[in-house]
Amino acid sequence: MQDFLKNMFTNVDVKELVARIVFVIALTFVFYLFFYYAKKRNLQLYTYIVVGVVAVLFVLSFLMGARELRFEVYIALMLLAGLGLMLFISDINRHIFRLSLKRKAFRDSLADHYGSEDLSKSVGEIVKSCLRLSKTDTGALIVIADHMSDEILDSGIKINSEITAELIETLFFPKTPLHDGAVIITANRVASAGCYLPLTQAQNLPREFGTRHRAAIGVSAAFPDCTAIVVSEETGIISAMHDGKIKRYLDSRQLQDILDCAMGLADESAEERLWGENK
Repeated sequence: MQDFLKNMFTNVDVKELVARIVFVIALTFVFYLFFYYAKKRNLQLYTYIVVGVVAVLFVLSFLMGARELRFEVYIALMLLAGLGLMLFISDINRHIFRLSLKRKAFRDSLADHYGSEDLSKSVGEIVKSCLRLSKTDTGALIVIADHMSDEILDSGIKINSEITAELIETLFFPKTPLHDGAVIITANRVASAGCYLPLTQAQNLPREFGTRHRAAIGVSAAFPDCTAIVVSEETGIISAMHDGKIKRYLDSRQLQDILDCAMGLADESAEERLWGENK
């Protein structure tokens, strides 16, 4: 093995040496990402499989010759790395989005434009409406987002109104045309109502989760900046979904903390404490 490692980075010209060093660094970074996100998603079995495959490839490379890795081994390692990235591409995109300056700039501008008092008032109105809807077992789905796709906004009816408890309760009043869809809140306004959201395909969900809960999980997974609040029509239980994560049986204090984060009134550290470590 010592001869192999020695010949891997010696007895070659400068270009070949640089290429091999870059190759090793890139593979190390990619496999680090793979193990990091596999751990976050409790997919340790995949890490064992990958480690086993990489070990086999290196054993084969030793058998092929001490001076250099064969072309086939290079290709196999790159394909394995590419498959690993594809498996966790959505997790990587969400992580990049959280760190993006665009999101921070948007939230700073939102706070500057409306002020913390206006945002806190809106949070209070949403909490009030959810508690009232919960007491009457009225189903509701409210999505608070920094931004939302035009496709989802256009699937409902444009409202563009101030956030009030009375408006939210009216939109979810049973038998009204908009009560089955989602209310979208963005830029401290009720943007649209009666909107259709992507449903999660996850199978390991509580049996009592209906279409509203599946839509809430689906939209929170598709748009990492959004938070979805669900009031169960069957039980009146208030739940929240963010980045695919779920919190249930919320009281007024817990709901307010979640909405403070959703509306940009809390900092990122408070959001991490509330929802746990980012996936």
